[in-house]
Amino acid sequence: MKPRTDDVARSAPRKVLARAVALLGATVLVATGCSGSSGKLIEEGTLIAASSGEYRPFSYYEGDQLVGFDKDVADAVAAEMGLQSRTETGRFDTLVQGLQSRRYDVIIGSMTPTPERDEAVDFTDGYYTSGAQMFVREDSDCTDPAAMDAPTIGVASGTTYQTWLEEEGLAGEISTYGSDITALADLSAGRLDGVVTDKLVGLNQINEAGQALRTCGELLYTEEPAFAVRDGNTELVEELNAALAAIKEDGTYAQLSEKWFGEDIS
Repeated sequence: MKPRTDDVARSAPRKVLARAVALLGATVLVATGCSGSSGKLIEEGTLIAASSGEYRPFSYYEGDQLVGFDKDVADAVAAEMGLQSRTETGRFDTLVQGLQSRRYDVIIGSMTPTPERDEAVDFTDGYYTSGAQMFVREDSDCTDPAAMDAPTIGVASGTTYQTWLEEEGLAGEISTYGSDITALADLSAGRLDGVVTDKLVGLNQINEAGQALRTCGELLYTEEPAFAVRDGNTELVEELNAALAAIKEDGTYAQLSEKWFGEDIS
């Protein structure tokens, strides 16, 4: 049965209104997506950066305040991008998962690019150069890590140092820790034969905590940590690279590096 002509006339405006509402809803969804599930940033106007908070002097707590080189770099990069900075912390081996689940926009936490990590996240340019170092107690007879006799070596879980030890077979036993600082404390207490961590981190711990530790041998390898963002977020990678280059050019980076290390580590 066909509708009467006057019924059609009355229904037409309703259909037009329905279509307009649908289009408006679609527009809202697209706009929400720009700062929501598929956007460059989780929150408009804010860069949420993550680190472990247990990697002195790069990121650590003084009381309830997060401080360190990584924290200062995150703040400087956000300011250069015209954004507010917010920092979050988590165990190092959980940071990539937190990034993927949109808890953070970027990891600025001394993460070195590897083929495995590159499959899960996108990396920026490197932001400093350092290297892996074997640390032992002062009374150790170690002169070459490769000559140690099946040592028990401590390392932070999920780091490149753990992967390197496993691949090289240098350790008789590998003990994993939630942080490098905890591993170094166990070394100082005599529960380990050595610890592999970043040279700058180990030296800082020796100086700040007064631990009777020293380096053994030369750097095991060098590395260049970078910022990490969600896979496919190329726009944010480009903006972070531009901001990093800008703070290096205007001297901000050098000032932060001198503040924490007494030298330019770029």
